[in-house]
Amino acid sequence: MSSAATPHARDLNLELPDPDAVRLVWLFRHPLGHWEAPDEKYRDLRVDPPVGHKADFAVLYTASSLPAVAMECRILRADQLDRYTWDQDLAAQYRVARYTYTAPALFIPIDGDNRRLLDLSGERRKFAGYAPFQETALQLYTRFGQLAHGLSWESFHRNQPGRVYAIWHDRKAAMALVVDPGPYGALADDTEWLRFLADYPDIEGSAGA
Repeated sequence: MSSAATPHARDLNLELPDPDAVRLVWLFRHPLGHWEAPDEKYRDLRVDPPVGHKADFAVLYTASSLPAVAMECRILRADQLDRYTWDQDLAAQYRVARYTYTAPALFIPIDGDNRRLLDLSGERRKFAGYAPFQETALQLYTRFGQLAHGLSWESFHRNQPGRVYAIWHDRKAAMALVVDPGPYGALADDTEWLRFLADYPDIEGSAGA
């Protein structure tokens, strides 16, 4: 990574949400995908380890709102005219997991003022895919993985429907993270999701959108 992407720790902004100040939620399809670390071959999302370092750490992705998670999972989608649709088939496949944490949590934002310090410019995000994020994630985990609990950012999807909290799996216990007990219902049947759709009736559902 370039020297510009290695800022002094004192220059980084940090996020310190109070215990349970953020109600975390995520969607999963695979058994234990809501809690267990994925196999190394599946660690390929935004702030997972880069190629050659897949064994170094694993990430549990969560977010502050169900619409944000639905967009991350490509269930909820927006076109250039801000017309929203949701994929009913996918919504039936994904299950909802919610989390609580009772200890202070420390996250390093990769957006806001930190974006420039970490060399995550808009151009790099657009043309280099996840590679710059994964390289930055490795650096931040290596430097701060015994202090912080993960990384955070406002959703990069259209209209920024929520904030993502990517928790390092080996730091779950340090923030006293607990997943709500099951059974975990399908998103398509979730009360919060149905309330969201009722509040925004212009969002059209379609099969295999």
